[in-house]
Amino acid sequence: MSSNKVTEIIFLGTGTSSGVPVIACLTDPEQNCETCMSTLTPEGEVNVRRNTSLLVRVNHEDGRVRNIVIDCGKTFYVSALKWWPYHKLRQLDAIILTHPHADAINGLDDLRAWTLNKVIQEYIPIYLTNNTLEAVKTLFPYIVDAKQATGGGDLPAFQWNLIDPNRPFTVEGLEFIPLPVHHGKYFTTNEPYIYVGFKFDNITYISDCNFIPEDILTKIQGSKILILDALNYQEHSSHFSIDQAINISRNLNPIPNRTYLTGFSHAVEHFKLTNEMKQLQLNEPLLWVRPAHDGLKVIIDNLNKEQEKKII
Repeated sequence: MSSNKVTEIIFLGTGTSSGVPVIACLTDPEQNCETCMSTLTPEGEVNVRRNTSLLVRVNHEDGRVRNIVIDCGKTFYVSALKWWPYHKLRQLDAIILTHPHADAINGLDDLRAWTLNKVIQEYIPIYLTNNTLEAVKTLFPYIVDAKQATGGGDLPAFQWNLIDPNRPFTVEGLEFIPLPVHHGKYFTTNEPYIYVGFKFDNITYISDCNFIPEDILTKIQGSKILILDALNYQEHSSHFSIDQAINISRNLNPIPNRTYLTGFSHAVEHFKLTNEMKQLQLNEPLLWVRPAHDGLKVIIDNLNKEQEKKII
């Protein structure tokens, strides 16, 4: 068995909140959006983007690889229907929530597909901050307090675990270091809206961000894999642009072995950006940056072997 805690990561979603394709583009008589129109072809499937979500597959001492999912947004169930059977997955061992926006928590109700009548498992552990839990209580009061259920009472079964955004915690033997960053600001107070990314096993995941404080940049140092928000080519009030994300990677010391961009709008076409990043690497050989896509699986051992070959 691999010496790594994390065996592989799978991108379950790589799109912004509204996802890609956009209905306005698909119904536009002019059909001017290259990215959205490409999704109607087999080759353009990599431009189909559901809400950002990452599956972390973790070695466990009992020999069964654990499945830990970061974020469960509006399109999570659609992602699961596509990628769970494709990658031969079944159990969902834990969910970690980064923040209480719709594209991170609105899929929680759909998790009844795993726990109803214990069809796959008895319950799913959920790890979240108190701020996120309070939002869940407002949106889905019945999944936090079953006494508020109505209708048939078909509820998902959860085990709630509060996390401190400033302290590491452990899930299925893997330590997660919280990374509180800015994801825009509150319109009424101008205070930063906090999103909590995570560093685990030399991997950093920050899917919604427009500013990383210096103390958090220090914690990110040493990451071999960096996964970072990159909405599109223009600067945005709550997301990094592609150039801003690249600059984060470029200025880390050492530069991560691989940087995957995620959270794209339909202004980004996968193959075009891939070619741009390959050209960038020709000019800056240490800067390996690529757009992730839904369903992309990264096998950690393979990356380590590639690195060993470079060193030798």
